[in-house]
Amino acid sequence: MTKKIATIALLLALCYPLTQAAYAAGTPSGTDISNTATATYNDGATPVTKTASAPNIVVDNKVNLTVTKNGDATVLPGSTDQALVFSVKNEGNTTQRYALDATNSAGIVMDNVRIFLDNGTTPGVLDAGDTLYVNAATFGDVDADDSLAILIIADTPAGAVSGDISDYQLVATTVDAGTTTVTTATVGPNTAGVDVIFADNAGSAAGDTTRDGKHSSEGTYTVNLLSLVLNKSVVITWDPTNLFVTPKAIPGAILTYSIKASITGVGTAADVVITDEIPDNSTYVVSSLKLNGAPLSDGADLDVGSVAGAPVTVTVGLGDLTNASPEQTITFDVTIN
Repeated sequence: MTKKIATIALLLALCYPLTQAAYAAGTPSGTDISNTATATYNDGATPVTKTASAPNIVVDNKVNLTVTKNGDATVLPGSTDQALVFSVKNEGNTTQRYALDATNSAGIVMDNVRIFLDNGTTPGVLDAGDTLYVNAATFGDVDADDSLAILIIADTPAGAVSGDISDYQLVATTVDAGTTTVTTATVGPNTAGVDVIFADNAGSAAGDTTRDGKHSSEGTYTVNLLSLVLNKSVVITWDPTNLFVTPKAIPGAILTYSIKASITGVGTAADVVITDEIPDNSTYVVSSLKLNGAPLSDGADLDVGSVAGAPVTVTVGLGDLTNASPEQTITFDVTIN
């Protein structure tokens, strides 16, 4: 009998950790955790079964959420409906709602600041299908492990200047599902019901501390005006005495001029045209004009380049350029008279 009792005790000890491992941290709140131990043995020729149950444990509400910035914005003065992109995820084990707030934490103050739920038709961009936030009921309940795609939308002040920044915090506060009531943590020892435990990390907003039922993240608007960057250089490529070996700037030498154009900032530079007068005391080398290494004709014909006029002027049309356009390189040769 002693051996049988020992065997029963060993089986019960092994069963306990296995039972515990079956429940992950994401078990929904309100779930009953019940446990019954069963012992069977023989009393002589009679089989006997004994059971013992522990009181049920109710899984509590672990409140946890994460606000994540997914995109900043580069803007122009006076631009409207500019978006900062965020996600709000329910990391807890209970369906919740969230009260949202957008607050300026540094830099210039944007105009007409609003919060929208991004419906995904044009992700990260405000469109007609996106939903304007009014209160915690606007976007409804968020199940455990689900997320909201959120946009902070604002207009840039007309008086903003290049280099201005505007930092905005998106702050999400946990709210009871189906209500607009802010969730509160249970104080004191564990109760028989569903207690509420805050388990969130500190966010980026001032006052957003650990285990406060909130989380926050910061996005930045940066004002960056459209600008065309133009650089010009010249090298001596040949002279009639030294040829290509360490050529010097003597009469008859060939100079190669290079003009590089690129765009910084936001927007489109439309119909960009580069012109350059052939310098005094030099003569343009016929058919030397190139754009990005490809030859252009000197005549005013179907391509984008020409060399004409008095004084002689190189003209190249680059069309519309943005900051996504590759750097444009124009080269041409002259000889020193």
